[in-house]
Amino acid sequence: MAKRLRDLKEASKASDDVERGFLVTGPTCQEALRGLKDLRLHLEVEAEERKDTQSDHRNSEGVSVCHSLDVELAELHSQRRFLTVGMVCKQVAFLRAQHVDDIPSRLLSRFLVPGRDRFVSRFADRVLPVDMSSQPRSERFSRLAQDVLASHAGRPWRLLYEPFRGGWNTISKEDAFEVCRNILGADRQSVADPEITVVCTVQPRFVGLAVVTFDVDYLRVEDEIG
Repeated sequence: MAKRLRDLKEASKASDDVERGFLVTGPTCQEALRGLKDLRLHLEVEAEERKDTQSDHRNSEGVSVCHSLDVELAELHSQRRFLTVGMVCKQVAFLRAQHVDDIPSRLLSRFLVPGRDRFVSRFADRVLPVDMSSQPRSERFSRLAQDVLASHAGRPWRLLYEPFRGGWNTISKEDAFEVCRNILGADRQSVADPEITVVCTVQPRFVGLAVVTFDVDYLRVEDEIG
């Protein structure tokens, strides 16, 4: 996945065609933005903790202090891991993942399912992952689906299709079902017991795809840890 993302990012730098990150919904635009801020802060804290863990591991292997400082300075000068883009349509805000190794669906599998690090917010309704995206055009969507879904061919699947305001008339639910059937197998569609859920999000800015292996009910954000 990471290699495909790097290749896709390199191929599309000129057109800025690929967006990756998280769509955050809220009852109002203001609450969606507040929920996005909550998510960004949560992810940045977790990223900092992981960086500290990696730093401790490097030190335990005898990495020099000078080298560690060089790494720290390079990280300070690099772009932020998560960038607030803002509203992409009514009641939907977007947080962009900047680093190619950050796979939104994998991060949500850590932070939305019940556990110690679970993300909660009083403002966000749902968080939807966008692992890869393209302009909402049929031919680009077909190529996108091949890149995202090919490695999951043969697994029992179901589709979660979310057309946000302004996106429903670009890529339809039937379009999404068709690429899933063609790539994953029509006979492998399973509503009752899927191994994966294909999350297809459509709005005017882009059409996004992600594959999650957890219950999609967890995409709904709790306002407190139960």
